Amino acid sequence: MKRLLAISVAATLTAFAAEPTAPVTITAGPDWIPLKPELEIEAGSALDFSGMGFVDAPAGKHGRVIVNAKGQFAFANSPGIARRFYGVNLCFGAHYLSKTEADQLAERLVRLGYNALRIHHYERDLTQGQRPTTSLNPDKLEQFDYLMAALIRRGIYLTTDLFVSRPVAWRDLGMDRDGQVPMDTFKILVPVHPGAFENWKQFARALLTHRNPHTGRTYAEEPALAWIAMINEGNFGNFLKDLRTFPEWKQAWNRWLAGAYPDRAALATVWGGELKADENPAEDSVDLPTNIYDSTVRTRDCLRFFAEREREMVTRMKTFLRDELGCHALVSNANSWTRFTTDQGARTVYDYVDDHFYLDHPQFLETPWRLPSRCPNTSPLAEGATGGRNLNFTRLFDRPFTITEYNYSGPGRFRGVGGILTGAMGALQDWGGIWRFAYSHSREAMFTPSRINYFDMACDPLGQAAERASICLFLRGDLQPASHSVAVVMTPADLAHPPRKIPTLAPKWHWLAWVTRVGTHVAPDAGAPLPHDLILPLGWHTTASEYGSAKVLNADPYAIEDPAIWNAVRQRGVVAPGNLTEPPRKIYQSETGEVLIDGTGDRLVLDTPRTAGGYAPAGSTVMATKGGVSVRVRDSDATVWVSALDDQPIRRSQRLLVTHLTDLQNTDIKYAEPERKTLLDWGRMPHLVRSGRAEVSITLTAPERYGVWALAPSGRRLAEVPAVTSGGQLTFTADVAGDAPKGARMLYEVAVK
Repeated sequence: MKRLLAISVAATLTAFAAEPTAPVTITAGPDWIPLKPELEIEAGSALDFSGMGFVDAPAGKHGRVIVNAKGQFAFANSPGIARRFYGVNLCFGAHYLSKTEADQLAERLVRLGYNALRIHHYERDLTQGQRPTTSLNPDKLEQFDYLMAALIRRGIYLTTDLFVSRPVAWRDLGMDRDGQVPMDTFKILVPVHPGAFENWKQFARALLTHRNPHTGRTYAEEPALAWIAMINEGNFGNFLKDLRTFPEWKQAWNRWLAGAYPDRAALATVWGGELKADENPAEDSVDLPTNIYDSTVRTRDCLRFFAEREREMVTRMKTFLRDELGCHALVSNANSWTRFTTDQGARTVYDYVDDHFYLDHPQFLETPWRLPSRCPNTSPLAEGATGGRNLNFTRLFDRPFTITEYNYSGPGRFRGVGGILTGAMGALQDWGGIWRFAYSHSREAMFTPSRINYFDMACDPLGQAAERASICLFLRGDLQPASHSVAVVMTPADLAHPPRKIPTLAPKWHWLAWVTRVGTHVAPDAGAPLPHDLILPLGWHTTASEYGSAKVLNADPYAIEDPAIWNAVRQRGVVAPGNLTEPPRKIYQSETGEVLIDGTGDRLVLDTPRTAGGYAPAGSTVMATKGGVSVRVRDSDATVWVSALDDQPIRRSQRLLVTHLTDLQNTDIKYAEPERKTLLDWGRMPHLVRSGRAEVSITLTAPERYGVWALAPSGRRLAEVPAVTSGGQLTFTADVAGDAPKGARMLYEVAVK
C-alpha cells in the first residue's frame, strides 16, 4: 500500500466552511436493500469456478514457473504454453489459521476462481516474540506451513516479498540506537548499509531454507513459490527525504560520482553553478538533490545513480538466492510509485516486471489510517479509465508483467466497474498475472461476515462479484490480447546519456493502452530485431536512423502529441478502418473491437463471445453485438454483464452467470457531503445494496428452454425470476429489490431447465 501524507485539519475545515453541506448517512429503505451475507461458495453452483480448469493440483506438478522464449510465464514441462495467474493478497493475521480454517479458505479461494495468492505483510506474526526477528516463531510457522501446503495441494501458486513490514531493531543492524527501524527506512538501508543487507539475508535464509513438514520441501525448493520480490515498494525515489539523512547514502552517492567523473573539475564542468564550492566527491561532501522531479543536472545524475544502485542490489540478491540458497523462484523488485525512464536499465536484471496501482485510495485528513478519510469517488470511465494505463510502460516487452497489488478502493461507489477494467486491461495487454489487494487483513473477517473497508474482498460482496468478470476476461482468456504493439525503445547507450530532465516513465499517450499493446523495450543495440509494429526510439544517444526500420517513428516519445501518435498507429495498420477511438473525447476502442471506453458517455462496453456487457449510467443502454447481449440500465448506474459458464459462447451456452452491480455500502455509513467523498464513519452490518433495475436481453439458441434464478452470494438459487422469450432472445429484469424481504439481489443464473 502507498504511504500517504496527512492533510492539516485547518485546511480541511476551511474547505468545509466555504461549501457547507449536510452529512449523509445511508440506511435501509426503498433505495438501499439489505444483503444477507454468505461467505462460502456452494459446490456446483453458478459461482463455483473450481471446475473451469484454472488449477491443476497440486501446484508445481508441471515443474517451476519459468519465462519462455516469448517472454511469457510457462511451466518448465510445457514451455510453449503461456500461463496466466490471477489471485489475491493475504495480510497480517489472515495467514495464521487453524488447520480446519486453512483448508476451508484454500477450498473457497479455488471456488472463487483464483489460481494464485500473494503472501503479504506476513513477517510481523511469523517472527512474533523472536530475537532477533530474522528467526521464526515455531507456533506461527506451523500455522503458516499448513496454510501454504493447503493452497499448494489445491493448485494455487504463491508469490511473496522478502521484506514488507518485519519489525527490526536498530541494534540488529549493528547501530547503537534504541527502538525499531521504521519500515520504509529499512527498505532504503538495505542497499547501502552492510548490517541491513545482512539482516535481509538472514531472514531470507531462515524462511527459504525452512522445510515445510506438510510438503517435505524447503521453500527454496518449492516450485509453487513461483515469484519473489526483494523488497516491497522500495523504489529509492519514494523516500528521498529520509534517504538524505543517512551518511551511507551520501557516501555511496559520492563514490558513484567519483567513478562517473574523472575528477572534481570534470564534475564542475558538467554541473556548473550547481556544484557548491565546498562539495567534492573525494571528500564525500556532495549532497543528494532535494527534489526528485526537478530539472537540475544533480537530479539527473542522482536518477542514474539510483538505477545503477538498484541494478547492483538486485544482482547481489539474485546471486545470493540462486547460489547460496538454491532458490530458483523468479525475481522482481521496485514495484511502486516513483518511475523514471532510466529505471528500465535496472529492470533488465529482473526475471519479470511488477507494479502496483490504486484508484480511490484513501487520503487521510487528520491521522494516517484513521477517519476522516477522503477519496474522489468519481467514475473512472468519465476520465478515460486511467487506472493502471500508465503502468504498461513499466513493463519490458521481453519478459512477463504482473500487478501484485491493485484496487478500486472502498467505499468508492465504482468498485464494480473498476475490478472489471483491470481484468480487461490485463487481457488486452497480455499481462502474466494480477493480484487484487487484498482478500483479508485478518482471520476473523474471513469467517465472520464483516462491514466493507478500504480493501478487503472477503468483506465486500460487490467487489468479489466483480472479480468474476476479470477472471473470465483475463484468466480464462475471454478477451483477446491485442495482436500489435507500440514500443518506446532504448539502448544501454541511451540510458547512459540521459538529458538534463529525465522524464517519468509513462508518456502522456498511455491512453493507447486501451487500443493496442504498449510498453518499453531495452534493446542491446539498434541492430537488434524488434517485434513491434511501431517503434519510438528514446533517441538520447542512439538515433532513429540507426535502427534502419520502416517501423520507426522519428519523434520524441515524450513530446509527441496525441494526434501524431494516433495518425502513426492508423497509418501502420495497427487498427482497422472505422475504429471508434477519439482521444480528445476520451473514447478508446481496442484493436480487437472487444473493449470500448466511452469517456464522453461515461460508458464501458465489453463484447466477447463468452463475456459481454458493461457499465452505463441510468437511462443508458449497453449493446454487445458479438456476445449477443443488450442491457437497458434503469434507476441506478450499474455494471451488468453475462458470462458463459461452460466452454461455449454465450449464444450456445447451457449455463450463464449474469451480474448486476449498482453500489454496496454499510448500514449507517456516514459521509460529510452528498457526493460521498469524505468518509466520517464506517457504519455497521448488514451491507446495503443500492436499489436499481436493468433489463437484460440475451440471444440464445432456443431461449424458451432456459430459466432464470436469482442467486445468493454463495451461488445458491433463491427464486426463479420471470423471463420472456421473443425473436431468439431471452429477456428478464435484474432487480436489486426484486424480493426485498429475502434480501438484495446482484447475481443471476440463466440455465437450461
